[in-house]
Amino acid sequence: MDKGKPSSPFSVGRLIFPCTFPSSVVNYHKMKSKYSFITVGLVFGLLLSVSSCVKETDVTLALVESHHDGIQNLDEEGVDCGGSSGIVCASCFDGIQNQDEEGVDCGGICGFACPEATPRADELANSALPFYHTFETDFSYKNLPEIEGNSVAIDYAFADPAGGADLVARYNRPEGLVADGFSDFKFQTFDSPIDFSEYNKFELTVFIPSSTPFDGPFTPTAEIILLDSNNPEFWNTWTVLSYTIPADQFDTWVTARFDGGAALAGAAIYDQIAIRIGGSNHQNPATFYIRDFLPSNSFVEEGTPRFDEMSAANLPFFHTFEAANSGLKLEGAGNNPVTMFYGQSDPAGSTQGVGRYVRPEGPVADGFSDFKFTAFEDPIDFSEFHRFAVDVYIPSDQNYEGNFRSLTEVLFLDSNNPEFWTTWTVLEQEITPEQFDTWVTVTFEGGENLAAASIYDQIALRIGGFGHQVGATFYVKDFRPVSE
Repeated sequence: MDKGKPSSPFSVGRLIFPCTFPSSVVNYHKMKSKYSFITVGLVFGLLLSVSSCVKETDVTLALVESHHDGIQNLDEEGVDCGGSSGIVCASCFDGIQNQDEEGVDCGGICGFACPEATPRADELANSALPFYHTFETDFSYKNLPEIEGNSVAIDYAFADPAGGADLVARYNRPEGLVADGFSDFKFQTFDSPIDFSEYNKFELTVFIPSSTPFDGPFTPTAEIILLDSNNPEFWNTWTVLSYTIPADQFDTWVTARFDGGAALAGAAIYDQIAIRIGGSNHQNPATFYIRDFLPSNSFVEEGTPRFDEMSAANLPFFHTFEAANSGLKLEGAGNNPVTMFYGQSDPAGSTQGVGRYVRPEGPVADGFSDFKFTAFEDPIDFSEFHRFAVDVYIPSDQNYEGNFRSLTEVLFLDSNNPEFWTTWTVLEQEITPEQFDTWVTVTFEGGENLAAASIYDQIALRIGGFGHQVGATFYVKDFRPVSE
């Protein structure tokens, strides 16, 4: 008689410990019976033997942890996000409508109801902007929550003082020597220095009530302040961009535009942003209104709309400085001592392209630096047009003294005369300090002498005076002749 025979393993995913069957059962296969009921009984007995003798043991297989396993593990801050995963976790504080939120950072998983509608923030939610705040509510932002303990208090979701349907914010500046009179509204610091390489311009829409009594250092100015929060004396390194709202634009919404330019584009120390309205170093309380603070990478609209419009005016020549080719019979001459940058952002904040006139420092052109246009093929005919105009912007942050003056001149030259200065005609206008930081249309009257002139074939612009070595920046647009 056989002592036994091992069974076959039938289970999958478990370890099977084999056992032996009784020899009487195994030997059945060697027997032939003529009774069917004996066959059925023996088969049933065989099944019972198998089920009773197999011993099963559960085995737990080791799971390899990863950032794609649907489990929060490793150093993750959420399920497969945060930490070293390189994937930012969605949250109820990221300024984006994601997860199962019903609005931007509200409803659904966030656990609190969405308040009033935020259509302007919703429109920006999927934009490429690195940060913004619309001030429709206290959560209508991206990466710009406010700090605690601001010297300026903001009332969010406030009714539009101009009567519009959109929500805005009321900006409440306190009375007294708060923050040494430098009260501003600060946003929280960024985790690392802000990258201004692309977005180094800003817009803030402001409403200034005409009932506000401005005097002294209390002024209708809006300022964007870029700070290094790690510097205890941050004011020594900050960048302050300023925009003054003219009195005739009180009681209406004004979009103030601030251009940080190349200097800010290269900055790598600022990790905080603040907004200040009303100026600095005073104790005056005031209420203003704000909406829609956002960065921009360009303020200049496409095309040359002013050139296109002026082309229909039947003028003999002109230049708008919107682009290098936005001139009629007037192109910049080569080897100019003055550098002209075309199509630049308007320092007053519009989206028009203007010319940035950069005067060099040092004894360039014997201190008589100007910007020359190319010479005409023939002497210019001044018989019909001998009056001229150009729009000029003189920044106030330059120290005008001595021969360095806020002077704008138009020069008419005979390019064929090696000593052209002995025969030139120079028309000049002084811009007064109260006209700084705004566009001024300067008009020059050539009179009968210029009307009769027939030797001049070249025109030049000079800003800042002559006989000095001071470097400076000015802005120009739309040089053109004008009729009587």
